Amino acid sequence: MPPETDPIQFPRQIWQTVTDLARNCLVENHFCSEQSRIENLRCVHFVGEKESSYGLQIWYFEAIGVDGNGRRMLYGALSFSIQYGLLETKRIAVFEEANQRQSVFAPDQPQNATSLWDQSVTRFWVRMACLGVLVGALVWSVGAISLFQAENDSPKAPLNSLTQTTP
Repeated sequence: MPPETDPIQFPRQIWQTVTDLARNCLVENHFCSEQSRIENLRCVHFVGEKESSYGLQIWYFEAIGVDGNGRRMLYGALSFSIQYGLLETKRIAVFEEANQRQSVFAPDQPQNATSLWDQSVTRFWVRMACLGVLVGALVWSVGAISLFQAENDSPKAPLNSLTQTTP
């Protein structure tokens, strides 16, 4: 069973930045800043920055939004690019349905790219090829040994003076 907690520990400054951006997103979408609140904020996708590529963080949040029409549950998402250790905002959005959020932000989340060598079909064919080579080598070895023994065990014509030619 996988652990319930994420092993990534984000600094307080990142939590504060993401929380502030989520609140600002609610305000920009005309929800009351005093009565609306962020319920659940979590990082759902994290790729660290590397020498050859920027990093990526996607955060989801649920919020209770209060506007002129009353209270309602909202589903938000924030996407960041990590460039030289800094968070650069890519996209921020709030939706009324969780599946809308998922459909919009799913392309940003790269699927776990499995290597060609990690796929079960590849492993099967590699094993079959190795087995074929071993069986072929075994058949060739048995054939070569039996041919060698057949040559050594075959009766040879006796050499006598009548059959022998002299130069």
